[in-house]
Amino acid sequence: MKKIVLLLLSLLMLVNSATVFAKWSDRDIVERIRTVGNTPAAQKKADKIFSERLKEAEAKRARERAEAEQGYRTVSRRPVVAIVYENNAKTKYDNTIDKKLFEYLDAALPVRTYELIDGRDYKAQLAENGIEDIADAERADIVDILAGSGVDYFLYLGINPVQVKDKGSLFAAGKIANTSLPFRIIDINNNKYIYTKTYTESAKTMSAIGGVGSKSVTLEIMTRVGKQIQAAIESRLPKTISYTEQIVRE
Repeated sequence: MKKIVLLLLSLLMLVNSATVFAKWSDRDIVERIRTVGNTPAAQKKADKIFSERLKEAEAKRARERAEAEQGYRTVSRRPVVAIVYENNAKTKYDNTIDKKLFEYLDAALPVRTYELIDGRDYKAQLAENGIEDIADAERADIVDILAGSGVDYFLYLGINPVQVKDKGSLFAAGKIANTSLPFRIIDINNNKYIYTKTYTESAKTMSAIGGVGSKSVTLEIMTRVGKQIQAAIESRLPKTISYTEQIVRE
């Protein structure tokens, strides 16, 4: 009886694991990004910046006192960023590719700085208007869809099919991978690009003993591009939305 119970529990755990894995690509893009970024290293980094947040709070209180004397105040909030991500790599390890890129997106878009929302509804609206390929869509078409939505910035990242070929010589064997990743950031309120680039990348791995896989050489590309995307976001995407308003005294 005990063996039967243990067997049933094992089967149940197996089914649950398979269900979670199968639904990975269907989950909210924000949830997927934050789940990948929710690592011990990320938590440690968050604890480290707590002192910085205290300093910011003190500076904010000082600014509010000064503004009260002048009769106006500056209102700041987190920018709202809608994300559309399309993985068309068509590999057996697409989920691993997702997770590798999401590490860099999570690092570049910290939850304390940005409010992320899933852009799938806006993608559907673009499709209804006959725009299936977001990478080649006109900026104005995207802005028209998101105007008045409360979204400040639109971020698109795509992966085109990965092509992997065998590469060898007399003394070594390996793989060479090629792909491209279109990346766009649009300022919705000001109808302009903040950043736009298509990363066309290749990587190769050789080994004298063989056994080099397609996965490792592909992830080399994703790591390289992920770092560049993180740097672009951190240097180009504004970290606050600010405006001034008059203080109404009763």
